[in-house]
Amino acid sequence: MTRVRILGFTALGLAAACAPGGVSLAPAGLAARVTIERDTNGVPHIRAASEEAAAFGFGYAQAEDHAEELARRLIAARGESAKYFGDEGIANDLAMARFDNLAVSRLALDEVGPVYRRMLEAFAAGVNLYVAQHRDRLPAWIPVFTAVDVQANARAGAASSLAGDAMARQLDRRYGTSPSGEPEDLLTDLPGSNALALAGSKTTTGRPILLGNPHLAWASRYWEAHVIVPGRVNFYGSTLVGIPVLRAGFNDRLGFVQTNNAPDLDDIYALPMVGGDTYLFDGRPHSLTRVDVAIDVRDGDGFRNVTAAYWRSHLGPVVHRTPQRAFVVRSMRLESPRYFEGFYHASKARSLRAFMQAMSAAHVPTSNFTYADADGNIPYLWNARLPRRPDPRGDYTLDVPGDSPRLFWQGLHALRELPQLLNPPGGYVQNANNPPWFVSLRDPLDPSRHPAYVERGPLALRPQLALQMLEARDRFSVDDVVALKYDTRLLLADRVKPALIAALDAATSLSADAAAGLAALKAWDNRASAGSRGTVLFLRFWDAYVSAVRQPYATPWDPARPAATPEGLADAGEAVRQFEIAARAVRETYGAIDVAWGDVSRFRAGDLDLPGEGAPGTYGAYRVVRFDPVDGATARVAGNVGGRLVGFGDAWVLVVDFSTPVVGHSVLAYGQTANPASPHSRDQLRTFAERKVRRAWFTDAEIRAHLERAYSPGR
Repeated sequence: MTRVRILGFTALGLAAACAPGGVSLAPAGLAARVTIERDTNGVPHIRAASEEAAAFGFGYAQAEDHAEELARRLIAARGESAKYFGDEGIANDLAMARFDNLAVSRLALDEVGPVYRRMLEAFAAGVNLYVAQHRDRLPAWIPVFTAVDVQANARAGAASSLAGDAMARQLDRRYGTSPSGEPEDLLTDLPGSNALALAGSKTTTGRPILLGNPHLAWASRYWEAHVIVPGRVNFYGSTLVGIPVLRAGFNDRLGFVQTNNAPDLDDIYALPMVGGDTYLFDGRPHSLTRVDVAIDVRDGDGFRNVTAAYWRSHLGPVVHRTPQRAFVVRSMRLESPRYFEGFYHASKARSLRAFMQAMSAAHVPTSNFTYADADGNIPYLWNARLPRRPDPRGDYTLDVPGDSPRLFWQGLHALRELPQLLNPPGGYVQNANNPPWFVSLRDPLDPSRHPAYVERGPLALRPQLALQMLEARDRFSVDDVVALKYDTRLLLADRVKPALIAALDAATSLSADAAAGLAALKAWDNRASAGSRGTVLFLRFWDAYVSAVRQPYATPWDPARPAATPEGLADAGEAVRQFEIAARAVRETYGAIDVAWGDVSRFRAGDLDLPGEGAPGTYGAYRVVRFDPVDGATARVAGNVGGRLVGFGDAWVLVVDFSTPVVGHSVLAYGQTANPASPHSRDQLRTFAERKVRRAWFTDAEIRAHLERAYSPGR
């Protein structure tokens, strides 16, 4: 057994702060080469003479709006959350240490492109300058950041995910050390997005329309910006706080947005153990290496040391062990040093060919890309840095034998080998986190043309609703697309409410609550609109029912009828029992069984308190909003509560009309900043609540006409 000790991160953090590798608080000439123009929505239009200067302005402007949260994210990527914030950061910091996030990211600076490396340095410098100039109003704990910290943020999410215990639980179930038999997948809708592109044949203008609408926790904090470097880039869009580039948006020629896909980017290799810490590989014994890590944890006015031991093989880190096997992970998510750089190259494209060249570089490890342009193209790409496995029909969903290299990766799949659809005759592509085979009902893709380890699975209710809405009319205007985006219908209700009503009508006796609930159910519009009466009752019933039965539907999802199933109720008696319980609970909680959805679901920010709309996508909602409990109140909230963002789902909506000229529309529900003292923390929430979007000012004339202020960073 070999031991390796990784020092606590205090020393590393101090070294980075004292010797930031060329980053200073005021890089020579950068501030003078960039102007930030804030429009009346608070959106920064960053005009710069170089890409490096633009990145400096990007960092400065992002820090203006989200300095504290930005700092927390870069500190977490560095692996020092516990050092600054105590016990709450221990799990994060151990994950960063386990996968060497800071050290690997430092080496990755030599792998990214030279322009992008300068951009990373400039972004960090812009953040540092803002913090230095506003120390009196910012927390004293915010440190100096470097390009390494910004780069580490690109890998931190993968490290956190792989350090979790989900894989260990699955391996335990497979090898009999913990209970198996989990409930069948119920078409659960995970964090994701809506996206669609319409060809000119499907629009009233004869020009393409693009919709992008990501769904994450509102605390994830989308942020809008516009980057202008003459001759280099002119792109308007959004990103997440802490990321130094825009990830989705448009220019005057094209636009693209992403939705989460589920590529198999990780493999677990099961190494046979032959005693102690020795394993066999290719017929030869090898020793596992023990890695001891130590992190500093703030404890009152001082620190304490927390240690942990992990194991590594010559093939990679061990994520689980039994006496018989050591399970080693290799993850393309950890091996994507140019992840965020890939978005930047895509944003510089001005034609489909240039966009495809940028995507073919395979810098971005994941995501469906939906695209439209002024030339009339509407492609869909199932994008991934997908490892090529030796057996295209093999099962790589969990662990594979690791005693020889026969099942190891053989390079990456080229983009042209992955599912994609260009300009389909049906006139549209869409993705709502569904597998790639269902981007269009009229032009389905054939899964048999791709390896079995390319994403499979059922078509969930939310994308089924998207497909139904797209098929419901021949042509769409921009207003029609906005209305589609904000549609509050719940497809789940369409599929199971008739069976539920039939079961209740057939019941020999109903309680007074259940009878009142049945009347409310019959009058309900099957929507999660603010005024819908019955939504609260139905969702309370459904959550209880699916917890009580293994397979809830009379007809499960059928690949032969992908957009018409599942439907019905498998257990009518249990449905009636759970409905009676739900009806009583709703009356006792809210005082009325038919309480309006908008009375118990609220959009709040500052002095705004508006009726809420939308529901989680697992219920077949396209307007995806989850409202969270706040301070024990009966009503649930999505919004800004004292500077803390709560809720999940719809927040940023982008609609781009590729007429001449190209016109963008957007809304950022919680505004450009979470600072409740700023009007831009709540000035878009009413627009969002009222199912509207605003113009995304793009041209020089539009920006001048709606200019709030213009300045150079630090001046």
